[in-house]
Amino acid sequence: MQGVGPLVNVELLIVGGGPAGSFLSREVTLSEVTLVDKKRVNYGPVICGEMMPKAELLRGHIPDELMDLIEYTLHRSIRKEVVVNDIRRMRIMIRVNGEVIDLGSVNFPAYIVDKGLMIRRIIEEVDSRGVKVKFSSTVTGCIRHGGGFKCRLISKSGEEFVETRLLAGADGYPSIVNDLVGNQPLDPMDTAIATSQRATGWVGDQDEAVVIMDPALAPGGYAWIFPRGDGSSNIGLGVRGYDAWVRGINPVNLHLKFLKAFNLTPTQRSILMKTIPVGELGISVEGGGAFLLGDAAGTVVSTNGAGINTAMVSGLILAKALRDGLTYTAEVRRVLGAFLSEAKRLRTLADPILEDEGMLVRLTRLMPRETLRWVINEAMLASVNPMLRVMARLLLSLIGSHRG
Repeated sequence: MQGVGPLVNVELLIVGGGPAGSFLSREVTLSEVTLVDKKRVNYGPVICGEMMPKAELLRGHIPDELMDLIEYTLHRSIRKEVVVNDIRRMRIMIRVNGEVIDLGSVNFPAYIVDKGLMIRRIIEEVDSRGVKVKFSSTVTGCIRHGGGFKCRLISKSGEEFVETRLLAGADGYPSIVNDLVGNQPLDPMDTAIATSQRATGWVGDQDEAVVIMDPALAPGGYAWIFPRGDGSSNIGLGVRGYDAWVRGINPVNLHLKFLKAFNLTPTQRSILMKTIPVGELGISVEGGGAFLLGDAAGTVVSTNGAGINTAMVSGLILAKALRDGLTYTAEVRRVLGAFLSEAKRLRTLADPILEDEGMLVRLTRLMPRETLRWVINEAMLASVNPMLRVMARLLLSLIGSHRG
């Protein structure tokens, strides 16, 4: 990798300033750290529902050690100024053949946050501590070089090169660091295309989040409406990568149908989209001083598409590993690996229903609404409750025996 731009030497280069990268920069104790992000300095707009469950909701549903780390990240990132709405309940809907079946609501205390502001506050904090932050800078490539790495950056000021001993890819999926750690591309069934937009027109309660299961609108995923408390809502849907890339279904067209079906009016022209992993941790998340974290490592919870908390946790784990001389791979797999793998197993059980309108119709005919609501709620929480998998298998068995 050759060029004429200036050369900078650092100890750790973090590519991506989202939840994982910003939290890593906050927790790491190395002396020469640079964080680069292609977004502007105000860090927006973001592709996200911006909902973060409160600790009181998650406690008891996920493993204790992971819960402790999530509580730490919430304590360090949630401030009054970044919370735009308090969610108290979640309403669960099933939509088949254009007809909405309301399963009712469940207790679901959560925050709707201004994610851009939340990240910006973390970055302002680390900037004041001496971390060098470069916005509007795109890393176009990295190679192994001289016992470390050499990366090429492009910004408004031109070309620049950074030599670094350690390299962290927190730039989403697929990461620029992927090949350096030997990670493999994901199966399309283990990815989703997430759309996001802000809209008005939702007439439901402002303290109630809404999720909609509809294989026609969101094959392999779900649609969502998260009120912001000011009359607007964060809205979007997830379409499985297989449906988008193999079957040729256009997520933008589905998003537009979603807006029309629920009488939603966008307040911004563009529909934001990104690919997220909905499987488990990548085959390789570390290699010779290079690391993957956040979405790049596959830390998204596949049953609900949530990734803010787990991304921050991966940054916390890497910072601890670097500080204490631990192996990042071992630590992240110990804390997050089994939990994410269990979520994927549950998602795999649900896949036939999420993809097949006919199966969803049979499900609504066979099972009481209270049971369906419980199963979907537990799945949305990525619960480790063993009864959840038992119930999921039972539902699939019942549906299969009533085909036709």
